[in-house]
Amino acid sequence: MQPSECLRRVGTLVRERLPSELRAFRYESISFQSKLWYGNKDLHYEIWSRERLGTIEIGLHFEADPLTNARLLAAFGANAKAIRRALTDARIEEWDRGWARVWEPLPHRKADESLAQELAERIAAYVTTLEPILRRELPSDVAWSEAACPPRRATDRAAKPLQKAEARSPKARAAAPSRASRSAR
Repeated sequence: MQPSECLRRVGTLVRERLPSELRAFRYESISFQSKLWYGNKDLHYEIWSRERLGTIEIGLHFEADPLTNARLLAAFGANAKAIRRALTDARIEEWDRGWARVWEPLPHRKADESLAQELAERIAAYVTTLEPILRRELPSDVAWSEAACPPRRATDRAAKPLQKAEARSPKARAAAPSRASRSAR
């Protein structure tokens, strides 16, 4: 199996492993990297195969503007104990270009069905653990729905659209601002 085929396979496999309320995600995959997201592509789960470094990185990336990333990093840091109970090897840290992430490295290995299954299990664990925190802590001024945005890549066209239950309206988010956004004021 080619690495790109393995990563494409993960999208189908992870959907089967998630509770019904988390199955309406968007997914794209290129030869060495896959991204899964809900309402804002800048806040996405990623699988990044880094063969030369001997690792596969898996986790939630905050690649929005620096202020949003910092606010989410602080919010996830405040939830570190709960996160580490569910994801024992997770690291919560600042990263390149003002970005931040909650992630873990896995040993790099040959792309096959077994690896696709393992990656789907890990990313499903990340989504199940972190998505409720992300939705609760998302600052009310951060865009969530991409429904009006055209697909960015050919692989997006096949992605399932957001369901109304999955995308919180700005009005609903404004009514329940996050702790991070209150502390930043």
